[in-house]
Amino acid sequence: MLRDEVLKFFSNYIEAELGIVYAEHNHYQLEHRLEEIAKVTGSKSIEDLYERLKNGISGQVKQLLLDSATNNETSFFRDPKVFTAIEEAVLKKHQNFVGQGEKLRIWSAASSTGQEALSIAILVKEYNEKNHSAIDLRILGTDISDRVLERAQSGIYNQIEMGRGLSELQITKYFQNTDQNQWQASFNLTQHIEFKKFNLKSSIPLTEKFHIILCRNMLIYQSVEGKKEILNRITTNLMPGGFLILGAGESLMGLSCDYEQSLIAGAMLYQKKGVLSKAA
Repeated sequence: MLRDEVLKFFSNYIEAELGIVYAEHNHYQLEHRLEEIAKVTGSKSIEDLYERLKNGISGQVKQLLLDSATNNETSFFRDPKVFTAIEEAVLKKHQNFVGQGEKLRIWSAASSTGQEALSIAILVKEYNEKNHSAIDLRILGTDISDRVLERAQSGIYNQIEMGRGLSELQITKYFQNTDQNQWQASFNLTQHIEFKKFNLKSSIPLTEKFHIILCRNMLIYQSVEGKKEILNRITTNLMPGGFLILGAGESLMGLSCDYEQSLIAGAMLYQKKGVLSKAA
């Protein structure tokens, strides 16, 4: 079988499962990743891997394939403007979003190894301290990859990861140094966060609506129809008046009419149309 036909088989499978599109000019990236999977699984070549999987992909090989297709690049407080915008648009006006006794609910979609969710928890903790407020918090972090979810759930990061986005004060205040010269997030942060496996292309709805949804640098890999499908699912889970935050290079232009956009603290936020609601 021709190599191009094999790559097309795998690229079609990845698009069906994740919505991630490998254009033909990017097939070299897919080829490299498939070669690594072939080695790990004991296949002699990509063609050999195809022969093993052409009648069905499941189990460990499926997870390896999906893991290899996703971009898990992340860091603490990645794009600091976003976190300043959350403080300005939501935390300073939290009484408009959250009723008495309610929690501010935030969904970190495609959360990777968890730094985004932890950064939000730190942001709210520090806001509460500065302003003598008591915003309670629930953060849901979701990802398709078992590997990155396991890392996120552990809350353990190495010295290089800790140095990307955190101040020395934040490190010593919110993390404990372990014997392996790694740092583990404190319960003071992790008590507010739950990580779950979730495919944004899944038709299975979440059971709650959120005040903020962050889905950064994920739609950029989708086809136009894939973008619309995922946005419809996200919008269903966002409360009226709530905010959607995309990556700096992403936009809703031509994809959705459900939002008003605002440039806040240098970051673009998309507010769902409708009356601000404090409903649970």
